[in-house]
Amino acid sequence: MMKGTDAAMDLEALRRCVEKDIENYRYSASANAVGAAWSDDTVEAQLADLRAALILPYWADVELRDTHEQIAADPAILRKCVVVADDLKGALLAFDPIENEFLLVVRQKDAVLTVGVRGDAIGCLMAR
Repeated sequence: MMKGTDAAMDLEALRRCVEKDIENYRYSASANAVGAAWSDDTVEAQLADLRAALILPYWADVELRDTHEQIAADPAILRKCVVVADDLKGALLAFDPIENEFLLVVRQKDAVLTVGVRGDAIGCLMAR
């Protein structure tokens, strides 16, 4: 993945990284997984949704709301993250350069908030 600050990070390279991850994604369900595995059609639809949600990346202040301490913090704890996808239904995919991972975040009024979903780009957006 990529580490950097708003001055050093190549936002287009980050988007290309997500595009490559989508292109190379292979779904596999664990035999120990709870519930039914997704069909190939469902996986392809999710990947198509992710491709369609990709946007020109931009920096945004994201309010960290993953832990009880973060939720209780006053003022809110903000982190500069890169938004790389927007499903136009309130869910955004952001990249946290400090933790070097993707986040599922939501737009709520004038704020962008984390919801406790972190990891790879595809897994975060599929968790919507």
